[in-house]
Amino acid sequence: MGQPAGAARLAGLVGLALAETAGADCRLELELLGRDLKGVALTEVQRLTLAPLVDAAIKRCRLGREREAEAYLQKARAVAGIQRPADDLDEPSGQGNPR
Repeated sequence: MGQPAGAARLAGLVGLALAETAGADCRLELELLGRDLKGVALTEVQRLTLAPLVDAAIKRCRLGREREAEAYLQKARAVAGIQRPADDLDEPSGQGNPR
């Protein structure tokens, strides 16, 4: 079994969970994590560490606890060695694009 296949399987599980999650922000973050995991070579230890973090994030999304879910998603990204790309909305106040 190839290691990218393990990451793809985890990404697929994240995708399956999207249909059941409540919050739009949670749904987006889970989707982004799933996309970012595609093609990532994970070790067995990383997969075993990552899976419960994703499960915990999904559970908290379903309960509407988006801040807690985000913390678990950040931990999952750290385990996988990936970072969430910054977007325009994440810029510090006063640093946004002029209108």
